[in-house]
Amino acid sequence: MVNLLPRARHRRTERRSATEERFQRGTRAVLDLVSPAGLDAAKSHLTLDDRFVRILGLTEYPRYVYANWLGRLIDFDSPLDVSLHLEPLDSNATIRQLTHRLVEFQSSRMLDARNGKIASAEREIAYEDVERLRDALQRGEERVFSTSLYFCLRSPSLNGLNDVTRRVDAALNGMLASARPTLYEMLPGLLSCLPGGQDHLGRCRNLETTSLATMIPFTSSHLSMERGILYGTSVHNSSLVIFDPFSRDLENANKVVFAKSGAGKSYACKVEALRALMLGVEYYVIDPEDEYRRLCDAVDGQYIRLSGSSAHRINPFDLPAAASSKDSEGSDPLTERFQSLQGLLGLMLADRGSTLGQREKGALDAALIETYRRAGITRDPQTHKHPAPVLRDLFNLLREQGESHGLADRLERYVDGSLGQVFSSPTSVDLDRPFVVFNVRDLDADLRPLGVYLIADYIWRQVRTRRRPRMLLIDEAWSLMQHQEGARFLSSMARQARKYYLGLTTVTQDVEDFLATPEGHTVLANSSVQLLMRQDSSTIDAVSQTFRLSAGEREFLLACRKGEGLFFAQGNHIALRVEASPMEHSLVTTDPAELVEREEVTLK
Repeated sequence: MVNLLPRARHRRTERRSATEERFQRGTRAVLDLVSPAGLDAAKSHLTLDDRFVRILGLTEYPRYVYANWLGRLIDFDSPLDVSLHLEPLDSNATIRQLTHRLVEFQSSRMLDARNGKIASAEREIAYEDVERLRDALQRGEERVFSTSLYFCLRSPSLNGLNDVTRRVDAALNGMLASARPTLYEMLPGLLSCLPGGQDHLGRCRNLETTSLATMIPFTSSHLSMERGILYGTSVHNSSLVIFDPFSRDLENANKVVFAKSGAGKSYACKVEALRALMLGVEYYVIDPEDEYRRLCDAVDGQYIRLSGSSAHRINPFDLPAAASSKDSEGSDPLTERFQSLQGLLGLMLADRGSTLGQREKGALDAALIETYRRAGITRDPQTHKHPAPVLRDLFNLLREQGESHGLADRLERYVDGSLGQVFSSPTSVDLDRPFVVFNVRDLDADLRPLGVYLIADYIWRQVRTRRRPRMLLIDEAWSLMQHQEGARFLSSMARQARKYYLGLTTVTQDVEDFLATPEGHTVLANSSVQLLMRQDSSTIDAVSQTFRLSAGEREFLLACRKGEGLFFAQGNHIALRVEASPMEHSLVTTDPAELVEREEVTLK
């Protein structure tokens, strides 16, 4: 009698296995989603469905490299995959091989010396390189890796693939490197570029740790946040540059903009202002050329013009509102007002490039205290509700005292005549709208720094009353940096703006004048965002040294088009192109030819 039970169980197991296998075939896997319908392998390319693919292997490496030297290919404007294979080599075995190479070089040296031949320069360089690498390996400072680098190019047509290949070759030649197609080995090359991490070609090069680190793309030209202002698009890959200057990841919301005249810095700032308003950010602008008037009218902003014929006035003697007389730190608003007035009077009374002496400052300080006392204002916060004095009150007091420093004589021009209406009248403006423009175009060139200081100081008093996101843009800030008191005020504001939810944007075309003072470097050091647009050959050296630009970035700033520049933020260096919608462009453009055409169309 034969027991058939085990055999029956075996048959049922086979049927169940075949059924399960057939069931698995009917399910969809990741492989079904990523695999092509077909593949045609030719000598110099592959055809995957309707795409043409070519694999290049890096064969010649540059002798001298710098950090992220492959960045030009990482941000290539055509589809390009970069595959880097690394395999560490045993240091002891490598040292033995390097020692053997040194023996060979030394033997060759001795033979040439015995025969009276001149030493080979190529051999001497190789000997020094091998000796230096062996010493570094022995000290444990370096390791050696077997490195393979492949590029996978794709295009919808064969002619397009050939064009991309030529462009990649040109880019590599510019870096003193070269790559060759993996002829007859395109399929192994494609497998080497897949995420499997397997090198099927084995086209290796031995590199030490320091050289290898420069090949890894630590920087990227992509900068995009979930929420923020659309500053433009990346020049290299057209990705959106979306950045929030008030992000908690940043030290502050300050920004500096350096560019030559006509590079598009005002255009970029106006586009930023429009988009910041949509995010609920209040925007204040000190405009020296009346460029923001059209934009201000379009967004129903507040337009304030400082001049002898204007009705707008700002009194520098005003104290903060009573609600903010004492902040969380318990500061004295009257003492702070004395310090600010000392800076303004220093601009008014001192010659350019100099400051008031200690005796003059002491006389002014005593006069300021007495001026406020006569107005009924003391250090008691309850007295701060009284009407503030004006500059004429200080002038009259100095006349009465008959001080010996001539301060009253120097102050007279700012009290009498048309200037008296600008600097010695009660305040008649209020920052009650989200977009405010201060126009100082009608002030003389020597008075503009005073106007900028007066406005910035007024805004500084206002922003401290209530914390909400605000931006203050000072165009042509270099005019204020030329004066020591103005430079000190601007640098102090840059350091403290973060505490009051304020972002300070300084715009200038005279880079050397701006950075010629320690205060200019302070403003730059306290600005988390920098925008460099087209530079002149006379200023590019100072910009390159200050921002430590690479050779490629330097050339870009010399040759970039209007509206393009380098955007620095969070360690990213992005080649940015400012792009505006047709509606935005109509509001922010200052192109004279375009404006004349509009006027002609309007007249018709």
